[in-house]
Amino acid sequence: MSVRRSEWWVALLGGLILAFLFVYNRQPYTVYALHWLGMERANAPLRSWEEYFVVNTALLLWLPVLVLAFIGKGELSHYGLARGDGARGALFAFLMYAPMVVVLWFASARADFQHYYPLDKRILTDTAYAIYFELAYGYYLFCWEFFFRGFLTFGLYRWIGWWGVGLQAVAFGLMHLGKPIPEVIGSFVAGVILSAVALRVKSFLPCFWTHWAVSMTLDLMLIYRTRF
Repeated sequence: MSVRRSEWWVALLGGLILAFLFVYNRQPYTVYALHWLGMERANAPLRSWEEYFVVNTALLLWLPVLVLAFIGKGELSHYGLARGDGARGALFAFLMYAPMVVVLWFASARADFQHYYPLDKRILTDTAYAIYFELAYGYYLFCWEFFFRGFLTFGLYRWIGWWGVGLQAVAFGLMHLGKPIPEVIGSFVAGVILSAVALRVKSFLPCFWTHWAVSMTLDLMLIYRTRF
Protein backbone atom coordinates (compact mmCIF):
# COMPACT_ATOMS: atom_id res chain seq x y z
CA MET A 1 0.00 0.00 0.00
CA SER A 2 2.84 2.41 0.78
CA VAL A 3 4.28 1.84 -2.70
CA ARG A 4 0.98 2.79 -4.24
CA ARG A 5 0.62 5.92 -2.13
CA SER A 6 4.14 6.99 -3.07
CA GLU A 7 3.17 7.27 -6.73
CA TRP A 8 0.56 10.02 -6.40
CA TRP A 9 3.15 12.52 -7.62
CA VAL A 10 3.19 10.78 -11.03
CA ALA A 11 -0.45 11.78 -11.50
CA LEU A 12 0.27 15.33 -10.35
CA LEU A 13 3.32 15.92 -12.54
CA GLY A 14 1.80 14.04 -15.46
CA GLY A 15 -1.42 16.04 -15.22
CA LEU A 16 0.44 19.36 -15.20
CA ILE A 17 2.52 18.37 -18.22
CA LEU A 18 -0.53 17.16 -20.14
CA ALA A 19 -2.53 20.30 -19.34
CA PHE A 20 0.28 22.51 -20.64
CA LEU A 21 0.85 20.49 -23.82
CA PHE A 22 -2.88 20.16 -24.51
CA VAL A 23 -3.14 23.95 -24.68
CA TYR A 24 0.24 24.63 -26.31
CA ASN A 25 0.06 21.96 -29.03
CA ARG A 26 -3.40 22.94 -30.23
CA GLN A 27 -2.38 26.46 -31.29
CA PRO A 28 0.33 27.81 -33.64
CA TYR A 29 2.11 30.49 -31.59
CA THR A 30 5.56 30.39 -30.04
CA VAL A 31 5.75 29.53 -26.36
CA TYR A 32 7.30 32.83 -25.28
CA ALA A 33 4.61 34.98 -26.93
CA LEU A 34 2.03 33.87 -24.31
CA HIS A 35 -0.60 34.34 -27.03
CA TRP A 36 -1.59 30.71 -26.46
CA LEU A 37 -2.64 31.66 -22.91
CA GLY A 38 -5.20 34.06 -24.31
CA MET A 39 -3.00 37.10 -23.69
CA GLU A 40 -3.44 39.31 -26.72
CA ARG A 41 -0.27 40.38 -28.44
CA ALA A 42 -0.10 42.06 -31.81
CA ASN A 43 1.82 40.10 -34.44
CA ALA A 44 2.52 37.17 -32.13
CA PRO A 45 5.19 35.01 -33.84
CA LEU A 46 4.35 31.49 -34.96
CA ARG A 47 6.29 28.58 -33.54
CA SER A 48 8.64 26.46 -35.63
CA TRP A 49 8.76 22.68 -35.84
CA GLU A 50 12.05 22.84 -33.97
CA GLU A 51 10.41 24.68 -31.06
CA TYR A 52 7.53 22.21 -31.01
CA PHE A 53 9.99 19.32 -30.77
CA VAL A 54 12.08 20.96 -28.05
CA VAL A 55 9.11 21.93 -25.86
CA ASN A 56 7.39 18.56 -26.18
CA THR A 57 10.44 16.36 -25.73
CA ALA A 58 11.68 18.41 -22.78
CA LEU A 59 8.39 17.96 -20.95
CA LEU A 60 7.63 14.38 -22.00
CA LEU A 61 11.07 12.92 -21.27
CA TRP A 62 13.55 15.20 -19.60
CA LEU A 63 11.34 16.81 -16.96
CA PRO A 64 10.12 13.45 -15.56
CA VAL A 65 13.67 12.06 -15.69
CA LEU A 66 15.06 15.06 -13.81
CA VAL A 67 12.30 14.87 -11.21
CA LEU A 68 13.04 11.17 -10.75
CA ALA A 69 16.73 11.98 -10.33
CA PHE A 70 16.15 14.67 -7.70
CA ILE A 71 13.40 13.13 -5.60
CA GLY A 72 14.74 9.59 -5.78
CA LYS A 73 11.48 7.75 -6.43
CA GLY A 74 13.12 4.77 -8.10
CA GLU A 75 15.27 3.71 -11.01
CA LEU A 76 14.24 4.51 -14.58
CA SER A 77 13.76 0.78 -15.09
CA HIS A 78 10.87 1.03 -12.62
CA TYR A 79 9.18 3.25 -15.20
CA GLY A 80 9.71 1.05 -18.21
CA LEU A 81 13.06 2.36 -19.45
CA ALA A 82 14.61 -1.10 -19.60
CA ARG A 83 15.19 -3.94 -22.03
CA GLY A 84 12.68 -6.09 -20.20
CA ASP A 85 11.67 -9.32 -21.90
CA GLY A 86 13.28 -8.50 -25.23
CA ALA A 87 12.18 -11.57 -27.17
CA ARG A 88 8.56 -11.36 -26.07
CA GLY A 89 8.60 -7.60 -26.60
CA ALA A 90 9.78 -8.05 -30.19
CA LEU A 91 7.00 -10.57 -30.80
CA PHE A 92 4.36 -8.24 -29.39
CA ALA A 93 5.73 -5.35 -31.45
CA PHE A 94 5.43 -7.42 -34.63
CA LEU A 95 1.92 -8.61 -33.74
CA MET A 96 0.81 -5.02 -33.13
CA TYR A 97 2.46 -3.65 -36.26
CA ALA A 98 1.57 -6.29 -38.87
CA PRO A 99 -2.23 -5.75 -38.95
CA MET A 100 -1.70 -2.00 -38.93
CA VAL A 101 -0.07 -2.14 -42.38
CA VAL A 102 -3.43 -2.95 -43.97
CA VAL A 103 -5.21 -0.32 -41.89
CA LEU A 104 -2.61 2.29 -42.83
CA TRP A 105 -2.94 1.54 -46.55
CA PHE A 106 -6.63 2.35 -46.47
CA ALA A 107 -6.07 5.31 -44.13
CA SER A 108 -3.50 6.78 -46.52
CA ALA A 109 -6.20 6.90 -49.23
CA ARG A 110 -8.57 8.95 -47.07
CA ALA A 111 -8.79 12.70 -47.64
CA ASP A 112 -8.68 13.51 -43.92
CA PHE A 113 -5.42 11.61 -43.42
CA GLN A 114 -3.91 13.08 -46.58
CA HIS A 115 -4.79 16.56 -45.36
CA TYR A 116 -3.33 16.07 -41.87
CA TYR A 117 -0.33 13.89 -42.73
CA PRO A 118 2.55 13.97 -43.19
CA LEU A 119 3.06 16.49 -40.42
CA ASP A 120 5.71 18.23 -42.49
CA LYS A 121 4.71 18.28 -46.16
CA ARG A 122 8.31 18.81 -47.27
CA ILE A 123 8.99 15.11 -46.88
CA LEU A 124 6.68 14.41 -49.83
CA THR A 125 9.19 15.86 -52.29
CA ASP A 126 12.55 16.03 -50.49
CA THR A 127 14.05 12.61 -49.74
CA ALA A 128 16.99 13.89 -47.70
CA TYR A 129 14.69 16.00 -45.55
CA ALA A 130 12.33 13.04 -45.16
CA ILE A 131 15.14 10.95 -43.64
CA TYR A 132 16.03 13.77 -41.24
CA PHE A 133 12.39 14.28 -40.28
CA GLU A 134 11.69 10.59 -39.63
CA LEU A 135 14.76 10.31 -37.39
CA ALA A 136 13.83 13.46 -35.49
CA TYR A 137 10.24 12.32 -35.18
CA GLY A 138 11.48 8.98 -33.90
CA TYR A 139 13.13 10.81 -31.01
CA TYR A 140 9.87 12.66 -30.39
CA LEU A 141 7.94 9.37 -30.31
CA PHE A 142 10.52 7.88 -27.94
CA CYS A 143 9.79 10.73 -25.53
CA TRP A 144 6.04 10.32 -26.12
CA GLU A 145 6.12 6.58 -25.38
CA PHE A 146 8.34 7.02 -22.32
CA PHE A 147 5.81 9.46 -20.89
CA PHE A 148 2.63 7.48 -21.63
CA ARG A 149 3.72 3.83 -21.62
CA GLY A 150 6.60 4.29 -19.22
CA PHE A 151 6.22 7.08 -16.69
CA LEU A 152 2.41 7.21 -16.50
CA THR A 153 1.67 3.53 -17.09
CA PHE A 154 4.11 2.06 -14.56
CA GLY A 155 3.67 4.83 -11.99
CA LEU A 156 -0.12 4.88 -12.07
CA TYR A 157 -0.39 1.09 -12.25
CA ARG A 158 1.59 0.75 -9.03
CA TRP A 159 -0.63 3.38 -7.42
CA ILE A 160 -4.16 2.47 -8.52
CA GLY A 161 -3.78 -0.64 -10.67
CA TRP A 162 -5.66 -0.93 -13.97
CA TRP A 163 -7.55 2.27 -13.24
CA GLY A 164 -4.21 3.97 -13.82
CA VAL A 165 -3.87 2.30 -17.20
CA GLY A 166 -7.35 3.55 -18.06
CA LEU A 167 -6.50 7.10 -17.02
CA GLN A 168 -3.36 6.96 -19.13
CA ALA A 169 -5.36 5.75 -22.13
CA VAL A 170 -7.91 8.55 -21.73
CA ALA A 171 -5.12 11.14 -21.55
CA PHE A 172 -3.47 9.56 -24.60
CA GLY A 173 -6.73 9.75 -26.54
CA LEU A 174 -7.42 13.35 -25.55
CA MET A 175 -3.99 14.38 -26.81
CA HIS A 176 -5.07 13.11 -30.25
CA LEU A 177 -7.99 15.52 -30.52
CA GLY A 178 -7.74 17.49 -33.75
CA LYS A 179 -6.38 14.53 -35.70
CA PRO A 180 -8.52 12.43 -38.10
CA ILE A 181 -11.53 10.99 -36.26
CA PRO A 182 -10.66 7.29 -36.85
CA GLU A 183 -7.24 7.92 -35.28
CA VAL A 184 -8.75 9.71 -32.30
CA ILE A 185 -11.15 6.83 -31.62
CA GLY A 186 -8.46 4.21 -32.12
CA SER A 187 -6.02 5.98 -29.82
CA PHE A 188 -8.12 5.23 -26.73
CA VAL A 189 -8.00 1.50 -27.50
CA ALA A 190 -4.33 1.67 -28.50
CA GLY A 191 -3.51 3.34 -25.19
CA VAL A 192 -4.79 0.32 -23.27
CA ILE A 193 -3.19 -2.28 -25.55
CA LEU A 194 0.21 -0.59 -25.58
CA SER A 195 0.19 -0.20 -21.80
CA ALA A 196 -0.74 -3.85 -21.32
CA VAL A 197 2.21 -4.86 -23.50
CA ALA A 198 4.58 -2.54 -21.64
CA LEU A 199 3.53 -3.98 -18.28
CA ARG A 200 3.76 -7.54 -19.59
CA VAL A 201 7.34 -7.20 -20.87
CA LYS A 202 8.40 -4.62 -18.24
CA SER A 203 9.48 -2.13 -20.90
CA PHE A 204 7.89 0.56 -23.06
CA LEU A 205 10.41 -0.02 -25.86
CA PRO A 206 8.21 -2.41 -27.92
CA CYS A 207 5.52 0.28 -27.85
CA PHE A 208 8.00 2.84 -29.11
CA TRP A 209 9.22 0.62 -31.96
CA THR A 210 5.64 -0.11 -32.98
CA HIS A 211 4.55 3.53 -32.84
CA TRP A 212 7.58 4.70 -34.82
CA ALA A 213 7.14 1.96 -37.42
CA VAL A 214 3.45 2.81 -37.85
CA SER A 215 4.26 6.52 -38.23
CA MET A 216 6.99 5.91 -40.82
CA THR A 217 4.86 3.43 -42.73
CA LEU A 218 2.01 5.92 -43.07
CA ASP A 219 4.42 8.61 -44.26
CA LEU A 220 5.97 6.24 -46.80
CA MET A 221 2.54 5.32 -48.13
CA LEU A 222 1.63 8.98 -48.48
CA ILE A 223 4.91 9.67 -50.27
CA TYR A 224 4.20 6.75 -52.61
CA ARG A 225 0.68 8.00 -53.37
CA THR A 226 2.00 11.51 -54.03
CA ARG A 227 4.85 10.50 -56.32
CA PHE A 228 3.27 7.56 -58.14
